[in-house]
Amino acid sequence: MNRRSRVGASLATITGFLVGITAVLSLLLGDNPALFGDGAGADALAQNFALPGAVLLRLLVIVLALSIVFGIANLLILHTRRVVSGRLMSGVLLASFAGTIGWHITQRGDLSLLETIQLPIESALAALLCVTLVAGGARILTRRSDIWGILFVLVVVVVLLGSLPLPELAPIAALSDWLLRIPVQAGARAILLGIALGSIVVGVRALLGQDRSLRG
Repeated sequence: MNRRSRVGASLATITGFLVGITAVLSLLLGDNPALFGDGAGADALAQNFALPGAVLLRLLVIVLALSIVFGIANLLILHTRRVVSGRLMSGVLLASFAGTIGWHITQRGDLSLLETIQLPIESALAALLCVTLVAGGARILTRRSDIWGILFVLVVVVVLLGSLPLPELAPIAALSDWLLRIPVQAGARAILLGIALGSIVVGVRALLGQDRSLRG
């Protein structure tokens, strides 16, 4: 690594550390005016601490919005080049994009396009998911017929049967509802906790300059 790269990596590390510490302190202190005592002076001081965090969050929203715009522009340019080279599906994508934008501009508040196109596609994907689960359960039983494979297949069967609108399957529907409310939500919360802990670790690594993107 040459001297210019080292200086750039050091500046990136220092900038990331300062911005991160400023945002954390601003969000923590600005949302807790009780830390500064009582009265109007404490509220004013808390607002002053909250200002840098609010500015950084707005800048983050602007950067994310610009990233989405640039990503869409890059996608359109890429598929335009593919249309020139004779790719039919790229032309379908561009026509769909133009039609959707035009429909949104001319028919504001009208959800018929969403109801007639996107919802059936989502329903078809949900049906494919059910088929995939059944196929996965069958493969599990053929390759690994232990207690966990059998339990997975039973849960899949119960949830699929419980989703059917048949009064004869009311007990199975009640069991399916219990599975979705208790074990599934517990697993989802565990995943969210893992994501939160991972985000904290990544944030601390960025603040300490240990992230690879800051080391050049």
